[in-house]
Amino acid sequence: MRNSKREKQKEIMDTALQLFLEKGYEKTSIKDITEKMNIATGLFHYYFSSKEDVLIKCAYLNSQMITEELQLETFFEGKGNAVEKINLLMSQVLHNVSEKNDIIKDSAKINQSLLLDRITYITLEIIITKLVEFIKEGNDEKIFDCPYPQQTAEILVYGFERMFRKQKEKDESLKDCTLSEYFMQNQYKLADMFKKLLCMKQEYHFQFNK
Repeated sequence: MRNSKREKQKEIMDTALQLFLEKGYEKTSIKDITEKMNIATGLFHYYFSSKEDVLIKCAYLNSQMITEELQLETFFEGKGNAVEKINLLMSQVLHNVSEKNDIIKDSAKINQSLLLDRITYITLEIIITKLVEFIKEGNDEKIFDCPYPQQTAEILVYGFERMFRKQKEKDESLKDCTLSEYFMQNQYKLADMFKKLLCMKQEYHFQFNK
């Protein structure tokens, strides 16, 4: 019974997400969702308090999907040296987030900043954990000369996120910009920051492509 409830909830979320991406969040109504699924409005409200509730849960689920893949040990197996693994890590984050950017951007417009900040924090913590692992590998491979992997990873990730927030406060054109969009716009700058802070050998290069 519990599984069937979860399945129905996910079915509603999948349908809502499809409509949000096709029509836009503002132009999609609860009625659109229930009619497409041929269910009663009461059933919708059994699982979700509002349309906003569906959107936020979709954003949270998408964030989980992004991070769960990166935590799989097998995902990075046989993917080369530390530089290649960091390239894959950052490129995969960029690819996954850009694919789901519309839904994340819509949810960012809603007054749910505490939850969205939590989603961002969880995602960044996963990235930092993997970065520390790969920085240590790079030190062992004599590609990096980084004596403080944990602190350096935190400076790189949280420093970039802080830079985004400060720029957003100053620049009106970034008002509706998401962190993922800012990442895409500044990926070469971030790659250069990585190279300098990790004291990487000149013959190696970071390339973060989605």
